[in-house]
Amino acid sequence: MSEEELEAKLAIGLEITFRRVVEQHRRDNMPLVFSENGKVKFVDPFTVAI
Repeated sequence: MSEEELEAKLAIGLEITFRRVVEQHRRDNMPLVFSENGKVKFVDPFTVAI
C-alpha cells in the first residue's frame, strides 16, 4: 500500500468517524466537547455540518 493510498483511507475513516460522532451526539442531545488553544469548548451538534 502506497503512502497516498494510506492517506486516502485514513481521510475516509476520519470522515466516517466524524459523521458518526455528530449523529450520536444529536441523538443523545449532548454537546460536542473539544479543546481549542488549551480551552474546553462546547458546541451544539445541531449547528455542525455533516
